[in-house]
Amino acid sequence: MTTSSSTSAQSSRVQSFKGSCQCGAVRFELDLDPSAGTIRCNCTSCTKTGWWSAVVKPEAFRLVAGREALGDYSRSEASHARFCGTCGVRTFSHGNVPELGGAYYSVNLNCLDGANLTGIPVRYLDGRHDTWAELAQAPYVSPFSPMAHARA
Repeated sequence: MTTSSSTSAQSSRVQSFKGSCQCGAVRFELDLDPSAGTIRCNCTSCTKTGWWSAVVKPEAFRLVAGREALGDYSRSEASHARFCGTCGVRTFSHGNVPELGGAYYSVNLNCLDGANLTGIPVRYLDGRHDTWAELAQAPYVSPFSPMAHARA
């Protein structure tokens, strides 16, 4: 029974989210524990695409619509950055990297529809210099939230 209740407590933090590209052609669903943390990277790709990542196992990601609209920007077979061929928004990536625990999906949290992610942990990594060192960790505060304006 102890195992069951601890498993129940862990899975109770998992929430379902819906996301999409700007035009809505690509739509997905995601099961995610926001308290597990997210990643922002300063490499040129992440910086220029506004990428804010949560990594999940393939069974936690569901492409609901838009398979035919997806483009694929890949620099290797290990990772496929997927984007909407209509509006150009990079919504998710997927691949298989043993150092990340094998098969994965990485979702751009900026593409989640109506999600309040205030307070979830964000790890900032140095991808620009290929060190992947953690530069900082802080809870997310939306610059558009009333709380952010109250501090100004």
